[in-house]
Amino acid sequence: MDSDKSKFILNAILDTQATIRAIDVKIGYLLAALLVPFTLIGRIWAHFFNLHVALPFHLDDFLFIAFLLMWVFTILCFIRALSAIDNPARHIINASHCQGVFYGGGLYQFGFLDSVLNREMVRASNDITSFLARIPDARINIQSELAFEQMKLIYIRDIKLHRLRVGITSAQIWFCIGFLSFVLSKIY
Repeated sequence: MDSDKSKFILNAILDTQATIRAIDVKIGYLLAALLVPFTLIGRIWAHFFNLHVALPFHLDDFLFIAFLLMWVFTILCFIRALSAIDNPARHIINASHCQGVFYGGGLYQFGFLDSVLNREMVRASNDITSFLARIPDARINIQSELAFEQMKLIYIRDIKLHRLRVGITSAQIWFCIGFLSFVLSKIY
């Protein structure tokens, strides 16, 4: 019975990891699509300038600012969704007894130079013996560690999905503002 529970948790971990990868791919494509209009910034500016001349009551300014803010906000949502998530263990209650040995987070400490170099001075904070000693022996403790890792992955998946949803909604609003501005620039 305990073996079934461990298998279940391991399969759930694998499924959640696959879902996170799929979300990242979707976000990557959406982010790339949002960056394409930067190549057309001159034409976009021309449409808003035409509105500036034609529309009363600073409606053009409102549309331009709303367009820009929604564009930047949408890009920010997608970048944050792709970026590294803070330590998900901080978002799990009653997990102080879990060590997070499954992924071994915090085993290596990196500095700024490590973002571009492979420095030999970077070493694990534990030797093999002490790392092995952290791995639980009892089945219930192993399952606890697995559940801890699963909960961390669920947090990562859920925050990415949340940022994706908010980003898609703001992209739709951004598109509507842009489309309305384009149509108005052609009418006036």
